[in-house]
Parts: sequence; structure tokens; C-alpha cells
Amino acid sequence: MTLTLKMKPKTYDFYLMVLTCAVLAIIGLVCMYGIGYYTYTNETTPQWTQTSMYGDYIDSMNQYIYPFVVLLLVALGLCIPKRIVPRQSLLASGIGMLVVTILIALVTDIGTSLAFLLAVSIVVQAAVMVLTLLGRGGLTYEREGYFVQTGSSMLHLGTVIFVLDFVSFRTSDLHLSVFWVATILITIGTVLSFYPGEAGSVVRMLLKGRSS
Repeated sequence: MTLTLKMKPKTYDFYLMVLTCAVLAIIGLVCMYGIGYYTYTNETTPQWTQTSMYGDYIDSMNQYIYPFVVLLLVALGLCIPKRIVPRQSLLASGIGMLVVTILIALVTDIGTSLAFLLAVSIVVQAAVMVLTLLGRGGLTYEREGYFVQTGSSMLHLGTVIFVLDFVSFRTSDLHLSVFWVATILITIGTVLSFYPGEAGSVVRMLLKGRSS
């Protein structure tokens, strides 16, 4: 008896998913290194956060994580427009966004370039989410179903807003507000993406209760 496993050919979305997971893993490792360095230095030099050492530490960590955050945003930038932009144009749009981001970083600074990339991603994904909610636009999704697609759009938007909060609003009074917007979108998006059937049942039950 021969067991034959049928594997689907690797697709654009598969490689994009692998790239995103790999970049997230590397970002996690960089963050772990940063936490370890902070903890060790805090134990050996308790007052170091009051000196120039802390500023140097922040600048170094930003430099370490910057290329991977840009790569993550480019990956999301390729994933998000694929709902709207023809697949043949995605690579060109991704390269264009990367080039503009690098130019802005050279002319201004890292924070401004990331803010630009995030702003573009948020505008596009917000448009995708609205069109998905309205059931319009002829968007392209890998999975069928209103709640799955709505959850996916919310999850992507929440992730980009979360990164924006981390990059641009850490010391702002808007930090907590932006954080909670991202958290709510990610939470609702995750529930809808993984439990679309249950979400549909709850909505139908609520609508039935209101009509009766």
C-alpha cells in the first residue's frame, strides 16, 4: 500500500507568509537581546538610564531593528495591496515603496521614513477594510467568507497601527489611544478570522432577536 501525499505548489502567498514569519521571529530575537542588555546594564550600572549610555542604547536598538521593521512593512505592503492591485504590479509597487522609504530616511531620519511607510499602509488597508465591510471593490482574498475576509482586513490594519504606535507614538499622549485601537482591531480580526462560523451564528442570533 502506497501513501501518496498531494502537496499544493508553493504560491506567492506562501512565500509571503514565510517571509513575514521569519521577519517577525528576527524582530523577536532583537527585542530579546535588547531586554537582556537592558537588564544586565541596569544591574551593573543602576543609574545608566540617566546618562548618555541610555540614549546610545536606544539609538543602537533602533538601528538594529530598523531594517527588519522596514522589511516587515514591505511584506505587509505587498500583502495589503494585493487585495486591490493586480499581482503583476505588486513587486513594482513594493520596490517603489522601499526606494521612497530609503530616500526619505537619507534626507530626513529613520522615524520619518517609517512613518511614511506606515501611513501609506494604513491608508490602503483602511480602504480595503471599508470595501470589505461593504462587500464591494472586487477584492482578492485567499479564503472565502465575509467574516474571514473582514477579520483578515482588521487584523492587517491593527498590526500596522500597532507598529505605528511603537515607532511614532511611544512618548506621545496619544500612545494609549492608538494602542487600544490597534488592540481592538487585532482582537476582533483574530476572532473573525479563526471563528467565522461562530461569529456568523452570533450575528444571526442578534439580528433574529432584534427582528422578533
